[in-house]
Amino acid sequence: MTEYNKGLLYKWVPGLGMLGFIILIESMVMLINPIYAGNIGQMASSTGILAEYYMWGNYAVIIGLSLVLPFILRIKFRFRSKELLITALVVMATMTMIVATTHIGEIVVVACLIFGIAKMIGMVEMLLPIQAILSPDGDKKRFYAIFYPISIGSGQLGTFLPAVLSLDTGWQYLHYYGAATLLLLAMICVIVMHNQRFAKKLPFIHIDWLGLLLFGTILMSLAYIYAFGKQQDWFNSANILVAAIIVLVSIFTLIIRQLTIKHPFLSFKLYKIRDVRFGILLLVGQGLFMGASSILSIYTSAILGYNWLTNAELGLMTLPGIVLAGFVAFHWTKNQIPIKMYIFSGFAAYFLYMVMLYFMMVPELNITQLYFPQILNGYGMCSLFISIWIYTFDKVPQSTILPSVAPVMIFRSFVMLGLFTSLIGWLQYEFQWQSIGDMAVYFDSLALGYNLGTVGSMRDVQLGAILAANKRLLGYVIVAGLGILLFVLFHQFGRQKYAIARYRAYLKK
Repeated sequence: MTEYNKGLLYKWVPGLGMLGFIILIESMVMLINPIYAGNIGQMASSTGILAEYYMWGNYAVIIGLSLVLPFILRIKFRFRSKELLITALVVMATMTMIVATTHIGEIVVVACLIFGIAKMIGMVEMLLPIQAILSPDGDKKRFYAIFYPISIGSGQLGTFLPAVLSLDTGWQYLHYYGAATLLLLAMICVIVMHNQRFAKKLPFIHIDWLGLLLFGTILMSLAYIYAFGKQQDWFNSANILVAAIIVLVSIFTLIIRQLTIKHPFLSFKLYKIRDVRFGILLLVGQGLFMGASSILSIYTSAILGYNWLTNAELGLMTLPGIVLAGFVAFHWTKNQIPIKMYIFSGFAAYFLYMVMLYFMMVPELNITQLYFPQILNGYGMCSLFISIWIYTFDKVPQSTILPSVAPVMIFRSFVMLGLFTSLIGWLQYEFQWQSIGDMAVYFDSLALGYNLGTVGSMRDVQLGAILAANKRLLGYVIVAGLGILLFVLFHQFGRQKYAIARYRAYLKK
């Protein structure tokens, strides 16, 4: 008779060793990536590949993470945990080496997509025991309150550490060390992980492979538009138009297919739940603020002249805010406080962050003055990740939670973030040229014999145009943010809504 083992390691491994193994594997899987956003400039200049390919690859990692989620449990029940984790680590190491050595942009993108799929498989293998450790009673809210700060904080460290190491050794060596670490972890897994199955073996049936292909086609085409839109002048490019048509046709085909087959890849029943619909609407607001955060990068790079390392150091100042958001979330969920004001606090922190940036758009600024806004940025980002996730999936059945997570996760982390980042980048460029046009009258005065010093150099004009464009953008975001705050403040969440309904019913009697 086949014996099943829901653990990961042999019985001779002590409990403390098992905890260390889980922390080591999960931390390395989360930290190691094929592309680090802060190093894209170095990678492009070193290999001759367009930076847009690396941006496309960066999106492809997120897409790979979400593609495998709807049937991740089938994969877990089909194979042994040892087989899955070792394969995931080896594939991640291989894809990391490919990205470090290739000079072909398309290969970079494909390698990143495969890396994302393998990364999610490896993360889920560790995520289940981590959930049991952090929340033994199965409370999802408590788990989110602890796991999200760790995950987001690791992402910030994963931006800073590569910037430091690549400055000392070169970006390729960072990938070599990452690949070697993953292979070493795979060897450790061979030694300490048992060969038993997690549960009864299940075949690969009732999987909508065509739906998966359509979903991936939509996301990869959309990622191409986000990455190459500015470089190819958006919809003035035939390539962008073709990608947009592919997205629209694939979306229509996917919807028809999911509504007509017995075992759909994506279940649209999820969106009949009221909280899910409003949660997705809140994710639009979160995406706006996260995308608008790119204005700070434009300011620090173009106006203050910071390099990628200084920007990465500035990004570390989000960590106190992330920790604070996790602390507040833990006690909020522990005491069963309604989620409404926690969501409001996240948007309020983002709103104050944008207001402070608006008044800091000056030609010279000490870096220490940006620390507190970054703390607000970290609190807003982490608190909204936790609170909106809790609110959106609170009433989703546990049996359908994983298939439901994929479209919402990709909507939050890719579709909205990429959309607003691209939109704000395009608007900033347009507003910058408009500002230069508004100042063109001063150029004419040069021809009339005015002193150059009284008019200012061309560089000063350009910097002034960037500042004017940034302030204009921040003003629009602040106005939109005020609308979001009012929506959250007056929207009825959970317990309060039903109390009001009962009170009105009582009055009618």
